[in-house]
Amino acid sequence: MITLSSAENVLKDVYLGVIADQINTKTNPLFSKIKRSTRNIVGKEVRVVAPVGINGGIMAGEETSDLPEGVLTPYLSFTAPLKNLYGRFEISDKAVRCSSTDVNSFVNLLQDGMDSLLKASIFNLSRMIYGDGTGLLANLTVSGEEAKVDNTEAVAPGMIVDFYNEGTLKGNATVVSVDKKTKVVTFDKKVSTLTLETGNTMYLHNSKDNEIIGLKGIVNNEELYGVKKADQPIMNAKKYASQTTSAFDEEYVQSIIDDLEMDGTIVNFINCSYDLKRLYQKYMTIYKKNIEYTTLEDGTKVITHLGTPIVPTNHLAGGECYFLNTDDFAFYELGDWKWLEDESGRILKQHPTKPAYSATLVKYTELLCQKPSGVAYCNGIPTTILEP
Repeated sequence: MITLSSAENVLKDVYLGVIADQINTKTNPLFSKIKRSTRNIVGKEVRVVAPVGINGGIMAGEETSDLPEGVLTPYLSFTAPLKNLYGRFEISDKAVRCSSTDVNSFVNLLQDGMDSLLKASIFNLSRMIYGDGTGLLANLTVSGEEAKVDNTEAVAPGMIVDFYNEGTLKGNATVVSVDKKTKVVTFDKKVSTLTLETGNTMYLHNSKDNEIIGLKGIVNNEELYGVKKADQPIMNAKKYASQTTSAFDEEYVQSIIDDLEMDGTIVNFINCSYDLKRLYQKYMTIYKKNIEYTTLEDGTKVITHLGTPIVPTNHLAGGECYFLNTDDFAFYELGDWKWLEDESGRILKQHPTKPAYSATLVKYTELLCQKPSGVAYCNGIPTTILEP
């Protein structure tokens, strides 16, 4: 007979390792490429020292001249709080009772719940990697009972979202549907009931200003890891606003790579929108050049520029692209994903106001880039072919 105790054992012994591995390897190619570390964790923070130059104790002297003085390499001290990531699995008491005598039914019940939790975790982690840490999902444009968003890729049915007006919480709702073409989002409450207005912003429920600092934050935030960018040039990513005559071809890509290499950054990952990836392929075809491919760590097959993978993502808008050295990045964490346990080791807890049990997956982590100046962000690249 299936009991809550046996259900907990299955969640701990069978599903935890599987779901943690799936999140770590299947979130997206960039996530899989970045290393993970449990070092440099002090209390609730991650503290990392990042070099901002080279050792100054080098010289070429005469045979009897004094030896160079010992000079320490200059460093910056990065400090960032670990972000708290949660994922909840819920099962009703009725469902447990109905499947208590049927092992197969119970396994299917747990599998459905785990699949749903895994899908939501991967979706939101993938989104956070490209965010700025604020958790902003989209800006709203409202007309009558119709609400449109400027970013459909960050919104999915089933999400519980909060609405803000210039930093003031207005309320929350559940996303019912998202129309990718018209950008219209439908909620479980009327737009008029929510008093939504053009200019309002939308965030994942209870997540505003609590998410991982992703690429957008590394490029645009005025302060990063406790350091003001205005005081330290090495904290500023390179930005390239393309002209209408730019073309996402071999010459353009190599020019960005060369700029970074001359500053000491070896690019090993190019992340772009899907339309730019297709354009690069078109240019290679027009100039009758061979298109090279490689297989990434997560099994994704992508095209390359002289061996450097060009990886598309739907989390970048048309004409956007990042050039990265993923060795400069690391996810610092207290440990891998775990079930949240009480003092007695229980992970399934009864909901206080309804007949259901829930288990919460948790991870404490933050993404750090030790060399923000080694990140290049390009936007405004034409997304249509420029004929030679």
